[in-house]
Amino acid sequence: MILILSKPVDKDTDCVMDWLNFLKAPVLRINDEELMQGNVVFFYNISNEENSYFETLSQRVYLKDITVVWYRKFGFLSDYERRLDSVRDLVVFLHNEFKALRELILSLLDGKKWLFERNVKKSKIEVLSIAKDIGMNIPNTLVTTERHKLDAFLKSNNGLIITKPIAESTNIKLENTYASLSTAIVNTVNGLNKRFSPSFFQEYIDKEIELRIFYLMGKCYPMAIFSQNNPQTKVDFRDYDWETPNRFIPYVIPIELENNIDLLMKKLKLNTGSLDVIKASKDEKYYFLEVNPSGQFGMTAFPCNYPLHKHVAQKLISLNDEK
Repeated sequence: MILILSKPVDKDTDCVMDWLNFLKAPVLRINDEELMQGNVVFFYNISNEENSYFETLSQRVYLKDITVVWYRKFGFLSDYERRLDSVRDLVVFLHNEFKALRELILSLLDGKKWLFERNVKKSKIEVLSIAKDIGMNIPNTLVTTERHKLDAFLKSNNGLIITKPIAESTNIKLENTYASLSTAIVNTVNGLNKRFSPSFFQEYIDKEIELRIFYLMGKCYPMAIFSQNNPQTKVDFRDYDWETPNRFIPYVIPIELENNIDLLMKKLKLNTGSLDVIKASKDEKYYFLEVNPSGQFGMTAFPCNYPLHKHVAQKLISLNDEK
């Protein structure tokens, strides 16, 4: 039995489910909010853990019968956040309740086969360090709390650097809108306090092209994004220009880069993920930026005509059939 842990609105999960159903694979999809709202039954008795189960309108599945788990996007609870926005303490409480429940479920699934095992995820900086150690190019990187150290880093990188979150990029709600906490240019330290909160900085690399590479169990599916031609997306592709979309095309990466990506993912114990890489205009070298184990891959599949959702479904079936 294949178990997919996801959320109600995720196009990639929907497409993989379509393929699994078409291929008549035994599968159960559990969405986070449906579980928290009681629309999916979960039973656990500490005196009889072996008989823990999920139950939907169509089936009851005992966790002991699950062979493979795809941990997709499980725990966003965006519906709660939208409906309970005025009661922030309650939203925080529900998130904490879900996290505790998720840890229980994952402990019960320990020893299963996984397509992205959540517990192996490392921080952005750890990943950069590992990539550097295996010989991949990465941008010069600094985390500091001191203005004079930042000023020295800025000067050593031609007076132009970028800053972005140490953790994941996100959106924050302001009074009447949302602001994106993604990537921003830094060209001066004027106006900064002598000390500030620990912050992440990297050299600014003028890019020839930007690459989004989907990795699945040893194989890379690269897509080139011509984001450098648009001032709005030049620094960060995620600051997307919907009126003038970037061009996406399939791309062939050098075998050395593909081998390094495979080695990196194996060291990270990840069998799937979406990697961000740029090709620098200054030296035409490829620079690794980050990997998102549960990143969207439909954005790579559809423009490049890669049948990625079918491939993911087939990998899940293959893992389920292994003895």
